[in-house]
Amino acid sequence: MNLSGEVRGIPKAAARAISQKREQAMKSLWGVLGVVVLVLAGAADAADQVTRRSDRVVLRGELTELSTTALKMKLQNGQDAEIPVSEVLAIRFDMEPPTLVQAQSNERSGALATALEKYKQIQGEYSGDDKRVVTELKFLIARTQVRMAQANPADFAAAEKAIGTFRSESRTNFRYLEATLLEAELLAGDAARADAAKKLLEEVQGTSVKGFRLQAGVQLGLLLLSGKDTEGAQAAFEKVVQESAGDALAASAMFDGQLGKALCQKTAGKPDEALATLADVFTKASESETKTLARAWLLKGDCFREKGLPKDALMAYLHVDVLYSSEPGPHAESLYHLATLWGPAGYQNRADDARARLTNSYPNSRWAKQ
Repeated sequence: MNLSGEVRGIPKAAARAISQKREQAMKSLWGVLGVVVLVLAGAADAADQVTRRSDRVVLRGELTELSTTALKMKLQNGQDAEIPVSEVLAIRFDMEPPTLVQAQSNERSGALATALEKYKQIQGEYSGDDKRVVTELKFLIARTQVRMAQANPADFAAAEKAIGTFRSESRTNFRYLEATLLEAELLAGDAARADAAKKLLEEVQGTSVKGFRLQAGVQLGLLLLSGKDTEGAQAAFEKVVQESAGDALAASAMFDGQLGKALCQKTAGKPDEALATLADVFTKASESETKTLARAWLLKGDCFREKGLPKDALMAYLHVDVLYSSEPGPHAESLYHLATLWGPAGYQNRADDARARLTNSYPNSRWAKQ
């Protein structure tokens, strides 16, 4: 089966097509970030660095102010720059431990357990007096734990404690709003904590940081949808799409809003409309939007299953497995579906492999238990 839906030669066509897509994705994402990491790690002169989310430009100089809404920097060319906190894709402080770069690379690639171990080791060994580094390590540890908990409920309590402690101790830190969104996302996975998650999202919606304010709107829509309020959810997603249209700094929120809209359409029994909405996301979203794209391919697979097209669904889920395995939640779900779809397609060995990887990598996930 190739990407157009032919049945013959599933493994070869799938591997070839998706490998090409993966190569393009890596050139777009890791190619840029890889160069950034090498430049930052090998810089001879000490400097703070911030990578902007919207254009991947690396700003170098001295961070003069870090608030809950923006970072101010005196650039090396003498100019001043202000970066909204929602625009911070990556940050590196001038005197941080060099090993932190590798730990962050592990986190980006989805090696979360390795990243967590390295973060904690760096935290224990750090003897510098830069309080920014100390606080940043606490955030990175908490963020990694939240990501791990998304695929492993056994990690929920530790993640909730870590992110909650960071927020309570770092209310003036530039990571505060991002941490609030992370905690809300974590709590939203538990119906009993839905009200607490909603309060956190309302807090972010009250901020002046547009990027995060819109992201809070997306998460609110997902929360409403989980509570069976499809109409309210669609209204929330539509609002995000409208407010983010034409704003490069709000592109991530716009794509997430479109994804939410497609989810509402699928939930309402309109898979064709959902697929049309998803097509726009696939066309315009940057390959760096790994979480959004992983969820989009999952939803595409769900739509194809609803339409009675299991082989097309298989190909959609396969994209997640091959391209976005760094996203634990979507990856676990994709493996579950692949384990059920490869067999009927005539490849039981691949079904067994998907099931084995699901149970080995995400043993406590709800997908492994089904």
